[in-house]
Amino acid sequence: MRPFVNQMVRQFGAKLTLMHSIQIPTGWYGGFEGSYPVMFDVPAMEEAARQRLGAFFDGPPSGKLAEVVNHGDPAASITIYAEQNDVDLIMMATHGYGRFRSLLLGSVTAKVLHDANCAIWTAAHTEDPGLAEHLECRNILCAIDLTPESAGLIRHSVDLARKYAAKLRLVHAVPVIETRPEKYLDEDFHRALVESARAEIRKLQHQAGTDVEVCLEGGDVSTVVRAAALHHDADLVVISPELEVVRTFLAGREIFRA
Repeated sequence: MRPFVNQMVRQFGAKLTLMHSIQIPTGWYGGFEGSYPVMFDVPAMEEAARQRLGAFFDGPPSGKLAEVVNHGDPAASITIYAEQNDVDLIMMATHGYGRFRSLLLGSVTAKVLHDANCAIWTAAHTEDPGLAEHLECRNILCAIDLTPESAGLIRHSVDLARKYAAKLRLVHAVPVIETRPEKYLDEDFHRALVESARAEIRKLQHQAGTDVEVCLEGGDVSTVVRAAALHHDADLVVISPELEVVRTFLAGREIFRA
């Protein structure tokens, strides 16, 4: 993810903070009864972490650079630091190590997506050489629902696309009706749902002061957004944390949760 971090810093002239949290087993902090029969050389672990942060870039990165090493729960450390230091964007890769919150995103990423108040960038398979093809961010896809909050998400996406000089499209998934004997009624109902969705999206765009191309497809959210990302060769997908697709793998595309 190094190229994406550097590109984002360069694009916005931002200050960059590299952060690493050392997770110490909770029992180590307790009394004698609850402690583990091992010792942790925390200063040495912190020094090793600083060296790894120092080696994150092969050369000097763009913009101002700070490094932070602490110990504690990684997700909590990230969200607390971001809130206390007015961070505008958190960038982190997905690992998929956790079993409880999300096997695809990883427990730390899933927790940060859920708890952080600022925007979050994440991507699957960041070591895949093919991902570098999306570094320039020429096509942006914004996944929306029909809630009033989506107007703000659209405005945010328009601003982002303008700064990247990128093409922006909206995508919305219309529920698919299960097949019943009265199939013609299902088709009529589905058409009504599509037209209703178009009308609601027009209202949202009116509120946002935008007129962006819209992709409407029937199906579940994750399938529709993934298909649209592939079809339009999206470099970046902007989503709301409330959407189901936040926890879904999007064909290796970048995910930007606003």
